[in-house]
Amino acid sequence: MFRIILTAALIAILSQNAMAHKCVMTGSNAAEIIIYNSCKNDLATGASGHTNTIVSERIKELEQENGHLEDKILALKRYLMDLLRFIE
Repeated sequence: MFRIILTAALIAILSQNAMAHKCVMTGSNAAEIIIYNSCKNDLATGASGHTNTIVSERIKELEQENGHLEDKILALKRYLMDLLRFIE
């Protein structure tokens, strides 16, 4: 039960950070429209600088772990091939 509550609290906290930047049009003149469009474009292309560092760090960790697991699989394959050669 404690894990469920803790998980729900973490999700609520992280979702607030994810929605921290929104483009808001404050006026109807040309300058405000250009600022709004630039903001939307930055968010769409990911150039706004509002990336989630926790997610990117986790992705890096998982990629490293994936590399280690691939190395272990290759080592096991080599071991099994050597074992087959020994049996024959």
